[in-house]
Amino acid sequence: MKTALLVALLVLSLVGNGIQLFHRSAPHVDSAEVLAAAVQSGPHAVGGVGTDGGKVAMTAADGARFTNLWAGLQNGDMKTMVDRLRAAGFPPSLIRALISAQIAEQFVIRRKTLLAQMEDRPFWKSGSSYFMDPKTMSALRDLGREQSTLLKQILGPDETGESDEAAAYRRRQFGNLPQGKAQQVQSILSDYGDLRNQVYMSANGVILPEDREKIALLEKEQRADLEAVLTPEELLEYQLRSSPTANSMRSQLALFNPSEQEFRAIFDLQQSFDDKYGSTNMMTAASYRERQTHQQELLDQVKNVLTPDRFAGYQQAIDPAYQMVNRLVARLELPASAANEVVAVQKDIGTRASALRSDSNLTREVKNAQLTALADEATGKLNAVLGARGFEAYKQYGGQWVQNLAPRASPKK
Repeated sequence: MKTALLVALLVLSLVGNGIQLFHRSAPHVDSAEVLAAAVQSGPHAVGGVGTDGGKVAMTAADGARFTNLWAGLQNGDMKTMVDRLRAAGFPPSLIRALISAQIAEQFVIRRKTLLAQMEDRPFWKSGSSYFMDPKTMSALRDLGREQSTLLKQILGPDETGESDEAAAYRRRQFGNLPQGKAQQVQSILSDYGDLRNQVYMSANGVILPEDREKIALLEKEQRADLEAVLTPEELLEYQLRSSPTANSMRSQLALFNPSEQEFRAIFDLQQSFDDKYGSTNMMTAASYRERQTHQQELLDQVKNVLTPDRFAGYQQAIDPAYQMVNRLVARLELPASAANEVVAVQKDIGTRASALRSDSNLTREVKNAQLTALADEATGKLNAVLGARGFEAYKQYGGQWVQNLAPRASPKK
């Protein structure tokens, strides 16, 4: 970043906060004049916009005087510069911004070098990671950590601060974890994320048993490293916000809309279940069948922590037959009871259609006629519940069974 741009950023911040420039050790410079010079991007500007909307005259001498003041603060290393800025009365937030910009300049060339080393893969060629390979991503993260460490060394760990946006994101991801611990956790997650990405890249979409073993080992080691940094309570708060189990639950139970108490109670049971039988994203067919075999055990446990009405809502939320209907009903802003009515129609018509198809006493023509009648009945009932617009959407999102009821005409010879 050029000095003029740094000056502009600094001055705009100073004027916005009503801060007198260099109010301790430097000669007074009018904020409006400095702003005009900065906006005009140089010490030789002759005019600008004043704080009252009028024009402010700026001479080359005024601009040069300000530039000399800034240059005087910059003399020496960055630690010396920090001392001078603090002595001049600059707020910590502005000092952080200035030093961060100065440090960033030192890493520009190294980042460009890393990015230049990436293979320039043609957009029409296949590749598991077209935009950025894991090796480059890992190297860029290492560079970011090095830059952050240098900032701490210059400002001190208590002065590095974080933006409001970063603090809000940290709370969403880690709860009320202190900033230092959150950074430790983020470093652990990044390191293991890089290692997992290497496994996935090598697998090229074909996950073999040895790949699953590597992933399982990485998950175990990551958990151990997190336990070494966090207390049991801190680990739980992190898991409630950012673990695969919690993310899956939030998606699955969105329309169930659990309270915090309900979410915590279900999470405790679901986490234990996932730890024992594995999560669904890295399962073999055999492990998936085992998980499904024990699914009723989890339901029985959840039933004990919810009221009967809420448990019924929970069952509906996790029932595959309801999930798409729930989303559609919510999208159409229909009453939640509409989902129950749609699923009831599907189950009733489906049961009757199965009975028709298995009835050996009926001819094909009779079966076809009655199946067509069932399709018409289903269409009428679903239109009544969802409306014409909703039914058209339902046929694309979960309602294909209606179209599959009526037998298709045989192709003409």
